[in-house]
Amino acid sequence: MKTILMVTTLAILLTSCAHNFMRGTVAMKTDKKTAHVCLGNNDVKLGDKIDFYSNQCTGYTDGGRRDERGECKMKILGTGTVTKLLNNHYSEVKTDGSFKLSEGTLVQKQK
Repeated sequence: MKTILMVTTLAILLTSCAHNFMRGTVAMKTDKKTAHVCLGNNDVKLGDKIDFYSNQCTGYTDGGRRDERGECKMKILGTGTVTKLLNNHYSEVKTDGSFKLSEGTLVQKQK
């Protein structure tokens, strides 16, 4: 009985933390220009502008070793607008269509 209680508690804790690891990313594409992103109603409002980013890293060898001159920068891909608040964790965003949208793309509310 104690083991079942411990496993259940651990499962609840781990699933409640999962959103924090995905926060600020595209969770799911719904079509070529629309996606569900991990920014909820505590993060954004309807009509907010969102920037989409990718990491562009230079100076790495094929073996994954970092060259001393290597660096990573966030490159803006395009923008979008929050069209629907789905819940505390997710919202729907429609992009401007100027880039290829993919799951895992980084997102951030414009300042």
